[in-house]
Amino acid sequence: MTLRIFLALALCLTATAAAADSIDIGFNDDSFQLIYERPLSRDDYGTALASGRFLHNGDEKTTLGSIGADFVGEPGNVPGLELGVGTKFYAGTTDRSTDFINLAIGLRGAFAPPQFWGLGVAGRLYYAPKVFSFRDSERLLESELRLTYAVLPKVKVYVGYQNMRLKEDRRNENWTIDDAVRIGFVGTF
Repeated sequence: MTLRIFLALALCLTATAAAADSIDIGFNDDSFQLIYERPLSRDDYGTALASGRFLHNGDEKTTLGSIGADFVGEPGNVPGLELGVGTKFYAGTTDRSTDFINLAIGLRGAFAPPQFWGLGVAGRLYYAPKVFSFRDSERLLESELRLTYAVLPKVKVYVGYQNMRLKEDRRNENWTIDDAVRIGFVGTF
């Protein structure tokens, strides 16, 4: 039921006119991830973004969706540096009969200075403490690190490592629900 609500919200986000939106598609032999980001507002101080994601990992037998809001900007006089904070709402299921709903807060960053000729690095870290974890979960931690390369002004390819850990309430143990190296691309339109 929760996944259906998430998919309906994601469709509502995509039904509006495009304005520097981006699509991120990452995959490997056992999993794929689709992320859609849409700027809500932009000014000299930064950008507010809304995002939706669908992840399926056949190896870990996890399916999840997330929606989020991030606030990013370019601090100081460091060309190519982008930092941000945000929140994500996760809902998903695993093959261990575990349903989870989590609200996480986190950080994200990217660094691609002009002198690196399109090379860059990006990462994010989101954490949902026990007070923001529901159903069969007690905590959730997501981390990701990517090496990116801008092949075109509006297209970046990447190789990245993503890890998502969930502490299950019933078994009182940490369990990896996504642990994968993926290749992919981000297209801006």
